[in-house]
Amino acid sequence: MAENFRLIFPLKRFETATSYVSRLTRYCGLQEPRVLCLDFGFRWQDFVRGDDDLLEKIATIGGACPRDLKRWAVRTVDKNRFEVCGQKATKASLVRSRLRVCPRCLIEDHQNGGRNGVFRRVAWHFWSIRTCPVHNVALVVVPPELHTLHNYDFVGQVLKNWAFINSQADNGASHKPTEFEGYVSDRLNGAASNPFLDSLPMHVAARLCEVLGFVINNGPKHRISEATQDDLRLAGQTGFNALRSGEDGLYKALETMVSPIALRTVRHQSDFGAFFEWLRTSTMGNDFEKLRDKVRDFIFRTYPFQEGATVLGKTCPSPAVFTISGAWQSLGIQRHRMNRILLAEGLAHTDMADKSVRLHEGLKSEAIDDLRCRFASRLNAIEAQSVMGVSLELLNQLRDHGIVTTTVDALDQIPKFNRDELEQLLAKLSALVTETQPDGTDMVSIIDATQRVRCPLTDIVKLILGGKLTQLYRNAEMSGLAAFRVNLSELRAALPQFEMPGVTKGDASRRLRVNYPTINFLIADGVLIERRLRNPRSRQFLDAVCSKSLTAFEAKFETLGQLSKRYRRASGPFSSHLEAKGICPIETPDGISLYYERKGLEGRLRRAGLTPPCEKVPT
Repeated sequence: MAENFRLIFPLKRFETATSYVSRLTRYCGLQEPRVLCLDFGFRWQDFVRGDDDLLEKIATIGGACPRDLKRWAVRTVDKNRFEVCGQKATKASLVRSRLRVCPRCLIEDHQNGGRNGVFRRVAWHFWSIRTCPVHNVALVVVPPELHTLHNYDFVGQVLKNWAFINSQADNGASHKPTEFEGYVSDRLNGAASNPFLDSLPMHVAARLCEVLGFVINNGPKHRISEATQDDLRLAGQTGFNALRSGEDGLYKALETMVSPIALRTVRHQSDFGAFFEWLRTSTMGNDFEKLRDKVRDFIFRTYPFQEGATVLGKTCPSPAVFTISGAWQSLGIQRHRMNRILLAEGLAHTDMADKSVRLHEGLKSEAIDDLRCRFASRLNAIEAQSVMGVSLELLNQLRDHGIVTTTVDALDQIPKFNRDELEQLLAKLSALVTETQPDGTDMVSIIDATQRVRCPLTDIVKLILGGKLTQLYRNAEMSGLAAFRVNLSELRAALPQFEMPGVTKGDASRRLRVNYPTINFLIADGVLIERRLRNPRSRQFLDAVCSKSLTAFEAKFETLGQLSKRYRRASGPFSSHLEAKGICPIETPDGISLYYERKGLEGRLRRAGLTPPCEKVPT
């Protein structure tokens, strides 16, 4: 049948399929497109839905280009889902069953092609295009018919409302198209200019610009349902400007909407207003979910949500931002300690009005994780003992000699050891371990070695780190410093030798030729001075007599034993002889060796006729 009715009736540039059939109906002398369609064996409503076979059939009958007819047709692809010019559209983004036109374009069509020459441009279907780019006037909505199907008869509706259209041509608002409207038109023509917006379905991209721009222009408290077409025209341009830089532009725009109070509470709905409501309530298909995911991720990383909170249909996996309260609860510390840390780290300030601590910006999870790691690396003395495997006394010894350190700062007001520092010390020692245990049984733990050689643990550790001990073994069954074993002989040789500024009590008694109790008596009497000294060989501590006090004693006194040796006389009879000559010793208790004051002693001995055997008596 189509071959029998082949015509030559061209399709206008950018003309929609229903407009073409409406004009073709008048060209064939009929009154309604419904009648024309029935004559060709199909229903008008099926053609309105954009049936592909019917579009092909009409193109063949009318002599129109089938590719252009299909491209500029509004084709139904699913419930409330359409395709126009290869772009996805929804019922909300299209002016489909109502007519929105440029009155001046229609007047020119009428002048050029008569009353049946008026046609509908495909761009007029889109709510986001509100201006005619040819005449710089606002598009107007033609009063609709009661029955929706009649509104698709474009020529019939225009002619019926011709007086209204003429009046709007002179009285309508005048303004130039925005760049945003130009972007939508370009996409209908297959052009691409913004990678981020181009990656979204056109109806999503267009509405994104409008809703985002509306909140930027009017704030979050205004309802977009109350916006005029001019409000939305300006909003579309504002949103388009914000999104020129793509996804980064979206995030920057959202950041400007975030209120300062968001540092203390979750208020994304209040901050984003109509934009968030659009994301929450719209059903634009799977493609819309990509945009929703981006905004949700921004919200989760900007506001202090708790784990498990739901936003836009998905739960927060873990907090990305914390309030001060959320931070100290997450870290398990007291609030005053959290405040002290934040102030010291420069993350907060004190509000002079109420003396409260306020954050400069949201506490990111990375900052909380860093604090958690720093807390974990701080050890009290008991924990440090466990890591090092030493007693508290030895641990303090290591600290006092600077081998390990403690820290007092905003994190901890009590001195704490650093786990990393302790583990690094053990790692350094482990790196010096001999591969196999040396032969011999002279290997002892460095903890035991401190007792065996009577030296501080710090000295042994310094010798190992300094490479002075070549035989170092580690017991794999033990941990900490107690696991390390050294050669005792090598250790003794490596330790510095002591000079002993004194003599043992036994040596002192032999030197003075007195019994041992006499040495203790002289020490108790304050004549000799006792010192706690170390044996240069064994490094053992012992009680010794100070050399200076011993020399001073010998300069002032001489013992009976020393006199007996010098005069080669037995001490017992010699002391009696001296006493008979009137030479008496210092008074001492029983059992204490006798000693004499040296001053004048030599003269008195000579006068008593006593001369040492080695001296010759003058003749």
